[in-house]
Amino acid sequence: MSDDEALTTALAAVVASIGGDERDGQLRMAQAVAAALDGDGHAVVQAGTGTGKSVGYLVPAALHATAADGGAVVIATATIALQKQLVDRDLPRVAEALGPVIGRPLRFAVLKGRNNYVCLQKLHGAPAEDESEALFDAPRSALGQQATAVRAWAEGTTTGDRDEYPDDIDPRVWRGFSVGRRECVGEARCAFGEECFTALRRVKAQEADIVVTNHAMLAIDALEGIPVLPEHDAVIIDEGHELVDRATAAVTGELTVAMVERGLTRSRKLLDGETAERLQDAAESLDDALRLAAAALSGPTRLEELGRDLVLALTVVRDACHQAMAEVNADKDGKDPDAMAARQQARGALEEVHDVAGTLLAMGAHDVVWLDPGENRAPVLKVAPLSVAGLLRTALFDRTPVAITSATLTVGGGFDALLMSLGLDAEETTTVDVGSPFDHARQGILYVAKDVPAPGRDGVAMEALDELADLIVAAGGRTLALFSSWRGVERAAEYLRVRLGDDPALPILVQRRGDAVGSLVERFAADPGSTLLGTVSLWQGVDVPGESCILVVIDRIPFPRPDDPLLAARQKAVDDAGGSGFRSVSVPRAGLLLAQGAGRLIRGTGDRGVVAVLDSRLATAGYARALRDSLPPFWYTTDRTTVIGALERLRDELA
Repeated sequence: MSDDEALTTALAAVVASIGGDERDGQLRMAQAVAAALDGDGHAVVQAGTGTGKSVGYLVPAALHATAADGGAVVIATATIALQKQLVDRDLPRVAEALGPVIGRPLRFAVLKGRNNYVCLQKLHGAPAEDESEALFDAPRSALGQQATAVRAWAEGTTTGDRDEYPDDIDPRVWRGFSVGRRECVGEARCAFGEECFTALRRVKAQEADIVVTNHAMLAIDALEGIPVLPEHDAVIIDEGHELVDRATAAVTGELTVAMVERGLTRSRKLLDGETAERLQDAAESLDDALRLAAAALSGPTRLEELGRDLVLALTVVRDACHQAMAEVNADKDGKDPDAMAARQQARGALEEVHDVAGTLLAMGAHDVVWLDPGENRAPVLKVAPLSVAGLLRTALFDRTPVAITSATLTVGGGFDALLMSLGLDAEETTTVDVGSPFDHARQGILYVAKDVPAPGRDGVAMEALDELADLIVAAGGRTLALFSSWRGVERAAEYLRVRLGDDPALPILVQRRGDAVGSLVERFAADPGSTLLGTVSLWQGVDVPGESCILVVIDRIPFPRPDDPLLAARQKAVDDAGGSGFRSVSVPRAGLLLAQGAGRLIRGTGDRGVVAVLDSRLATAGYARALRDSLPPFWYTTDRTTVIGALERLRDELA
């Protein structure tokens, strides 16, 4: 049996075992992924909703990893939700179906960053000085109550996995139970090394055929050269449209006065009095320099040059941390676990500040440095590479066969923008769009409100809010309204409360900052008459098939914020090279996010409805066609009467 026949047979066995239907797009995807894993160049596969994407790459991954000449495959996702889906649902089904095919059990594991797990030394040892105050000393406060509840859970958990806690955890609370990679003393030196949740996960991952992780871990392993992943033969990247942003975030450094003060607090007992005073002076010098630089700024601003005061302050901070690190490293007295942990936490805090300060001082033409003055908080200095394309190419694509997939990878119908952002060579990469089993042109309408004024600096026009209300009434609720900003959500909520009143048949659900998205979406799905207003976190990952969502409204084309220093720098670099930064950077990003938002509508073969964009530029601007071509192939119109009538008929049919 040829490799292609074996793949086809295995895929059919899995599809049959889960009660699915054979899909041509899924088979084409599996073949492209299998070819990449076997070394026939990288693969980039756009697989629309309904393709069965995860099975489409899990089957070739399993066959490769269990072959006589194969090796482990790493699968990297952007979201926790997809990780859980893969490990809790998809992989067990694939493993069960393929057992007779591969002749042995398929081994798989999930591997997350160290700070996702409870640190047993922190749980049972003495807390660091900067973490011992407030939380546990004030149990009646909200944070104190949460800390007490998390401790009770942590003492009984068998996995230590933060994601298994039944509620959200405030980051300040979680810091009291976890450590980053710089803070860990290492399993060999820790009193709890043999029980360490992270170590046990790593051992399981080293024995696995398939390891599920996230983009950040992949970036740390590849871009920073820190071996956090087990040895592997190939990589599959799902939610690939997120890779550039996630990789950028993983290598972005930031520096605040609080970070310097944390380093001082954790190391003070290990330092000479003069060194501690020097570190305190460095923190104060940095505070003065940052506040002076931030005084005239209204938002995050790129710093083409650091300026004399910042250079001097950063030099003082770097050198003070260097001296403090030398003293902390020299103090190796005793083997008390708490003392060893405290020393490592001090070393880690100092190293982080030292390294970022050094990076900032060595900034070059390919680095972007910016200062966020903050709103009612201290300024933050950040540094990131102008592009991660070269890093990804040399550290990942030149070393490992990679398959990248997502429901949204093309812009204007092509893969060029994605390949350029990732540093992939078009001649060495197979690109394929396997489409979707859904008939978007029959199931959905793309409506652009051509006669509504384009959004301006003040946000959504009043005419657009009128249009939103009319569409909601025509649909009888059943509306997911997506906004580009919190301000847009709040303004729409205020308007709809007045326009629709307290009509119990049309309840309005409003996402608030910090809200858990899952519970909101569950309420929306459970009440077909409801309308859910939300922002960025609802643009992707929301899966509400059926009659609860027949209308998706998008307030405006989601172009990047003009005050985003990193994206502005990337646009300027293209402009300076003679190209169009707007078309090369802003339009592709907007197209991908627009496609993600529009993709919330058709989630099943029986779904029908309308995607309405309240931004006339999607009909009139020179770049409009490229953006529309980035969306699923809905039937397109700018005729308001046609759309209102279609929604009313669908509403009455569902009533």
